[in-house]
Amino acid sequence: MFESLQSVFASSPLLSGGTALAVIGILAVWLREVPGKAAAWAKHFLVTTLTVDSREELMFPALVEYMDSREALRRINNFTVRTVRQQSSTYQSLADELQQGGRPAPLFSPGEGFHVFLLDGRLMWMKREVQVGGASVIEKITLSTFGRDKRPLAAIAHAAIDHRIERELNRIAIYVPSPYNNEWTRARLGNNRKLDSVVLKRGQKEAILADLQRFFAARERYETLGIPWRRGYLLYGPPGTGKTSLVTALASELSLNVCVLSLASPNVTDEKIGNLLASVPRRSVILIEDVDAFFQQRHKADSAVRVSYSGFINALDGVAAHEGSVVFLTTNHPQLIDEAAIRSGRVDFRMELGLCDRDQLRRMFLKFFDDQAAATRFAEAVSADRWSPAQLQEQLLKATSAEEAIEQFVEPLAAATVALKRAA
Repeated sequence: MFESLQSVFASSPLLSGGTALAVIGILAVWLREVPGKAAAWAKHFLVTTLTVDSREELMFPALVEYMDSREALRRINNFTVRTVRQQSSTYQSLADELQQGGRPAPLFSPGEGFHVFLLDGRLMWMKREVQVGGASVIEKITLSTFGRDKRPLAAIAHAAIDHRIERELNRIAIYVPSPYNNEWTRARLGNNRKLDSVVLKRGQKEAILADLQRFFAARERYETLGIPWRRGYLLYGPPGTGKTSLVTALASELSLNVCVLSLASPNVTDEKIGNLLASVPRRSVILIEDVDAFFQQRHKADSAVRVSYSGFINALDGVAAHEGSVVFLTTNHPQLIDEAAIRSGRVDFRMELGLCDRDQLRRMFLKFFDDQAAATRFAEAVSADRWSPAQLQEQLLKATSAEEAIEQFVEPLAAATVALKRAA
C-alpha cells in the first residue's frame, strides 16, 4: 500500500506539491502557537499568582486597605482612593457622623493597570482591572511573583485580614435600637478604652474582670447544670464615679460590643424591648443606664417612658434565652429600685463605685503627672471621699504642672477652712 501511494505521488507532481504545502501549513500553525504554549507552561511552573475580585466581600476590601499600609505600594504614582467611614452604620448619614466627631479616612492603593514593585525584598507585579458585564461591575486584582512557593502571596492575604481585624478590634462597636424595626443597629465605632485608664478602688477592676472571664469560660458548666448562660451586673454609686467608663473599658478589654438601651426612648416599648434583648449581637454586653431614673420601685418615674415595669422585668428574664448574654444595670440610687428587679438570677454581681479614697486620689494624680512625691502630697492634702473621679479629672486636665494641680484643690480648701473658723 505504501509503495502504491509512493508511485501515485511520484507520477503526479501536482498532488505531491499540494500535500507538501498542506503539511507545511499545519506545521506553521502549530509552530505559531508554540511561543504562547511555552509562555503558558513557563508561567504555570515558574510563576505563582493570587487573584481576588470585588465579589469577595471581605478579602477584597481588606487587601485594598492593606495596600495603603505598605510603603512600597504607596510609592506607585498611578493610584486610586477609597474612603473608610470610622463610625458608619446603616442608618447614619455622613452629616451625623461628622457631627459626632467621625472623620472618614482616605485609603490609597495602586490604580487600574499593570504595576511592578518590590515587597519585603521580593519582586512582584500586579494587574488591576475593571470588568463590566451587563449591569454588574467587577474589579479584579491579580498578584504574581516568581517561584512555585505560594507562601509569600498567602502571607499577604493573611496580613490583609489581620490588618482589617486589628482596625475593627481597635474600635469598640456601639449598638443602639433601630428606629425602623425591632433590631439593633451599629451607631458608631468608638475608641477602645484601656482598663488601666479607669481608676477605681484597689481590686475592684480586677474582681469584675475576673468574674466576666470566668463567666465566658464556663459555658459547658452552665449547660451541664441546666442553668441559663447569662450574667447580670449592677453598678451603683454617685454620678461621675466611672460606671459607664468601666463597662466600656471591660468591653474593650474582652473585645465585646456594647448595646446601649435607653428606657426613655419613645421607640422602646414592651414588645420592642423583649425583641431587642432576645436578639443581641454575639459577644455583646447590654448597658441599661440610670435605671432609677425610669422606674422607682414599681412605678414609672417619667410619664414619657413607654415601657412598663412588667415589660422591663419580663425582658430581663427573656434575655436568659440568649446564650452568653451579659447585662449591666447602672444607678445612682439603688434604694429606689424595686428589689425584685435586681434579685439573684437577674443580677448576679453588685459593685459600688464611690467617691475617691486616698489611694484613688494618688493614682488619679499619677494618671496626669508622673511625679510620685507630688501624688503623695496631693493624696494627703485633698479630702478623701469628697471628689468623684470625673470631678478630679475635670480639674486635673486644667493644670499644666503638678504644683498647679495641687494648688487647685488645696488653696480653695484652705480658704474654706479659714472662712469656717472666722464664722465660728
